[in-house]
Amino acid sequence: MIGFDIGLRVKDLRKQKDISIRELSRRSGVSATQISEIERNISAPTVPTLLKIINGLNAAASIFFDTKIKKSVSVVRKNERQEFIDRKNSIFIQSLSSGIINTKLKIILVHPTPGVTNIRGGYKHAGEEFIHVIRGKIQVTLDGTKYILNEGDSIHFQGEFNHTIKNITDHQIEILVVISPPNY
Repeated sequence: MIGFDIGLRVKDLRKQKDISIRELSRRSGVSATQISEIERNISAPTVPTLLKIINGLNAAASIFFDTKIKKSVSVVRKNERQEFIDRKNSIFIQSLSSGIINTKLKIILVHPTPGVTNIRGGYKHAGEEFIHVIRGKIQVTLDGTKYILNEGDSIHFQGEFNHTIKNITDHQIEILVVISPPNY
């Protein structure tokens, strides 16, 4: 397991782009106080908040899973997966690939706890998304249409659909998610 400092990555990227905290707040819709607390690791952002900040920075979410060495082949051992936790929604995410130059995919394992919806109200993005249920049962809602997927089932859809993923079991589950392009 490899840890990383989300606050430091947000701060470094913001400074590289020469953006003030106040300007990032305006662009992202996240309060300047909250951004400051995230950068100083006083608080951890939820996935939706982090996505807003990433969008405000005009960056790809993959910057939080990338390694410093860019390469053409990625081998990620089970005990070396980079991890991210959305504490508010109790969603544990593991990156299954990192460091590929100009990648077109983001491949992650997602472990939502019982009853958890990934992003309340849904989310849209450019590109495509593929979800495969490894363990458990989920409800995927695409523009109001609900699909129930059991262990072994998959769904592939355009990211332009407003979509949510919900764990509809009473235990933690495991799903494989592939997103293209990797800037969800």
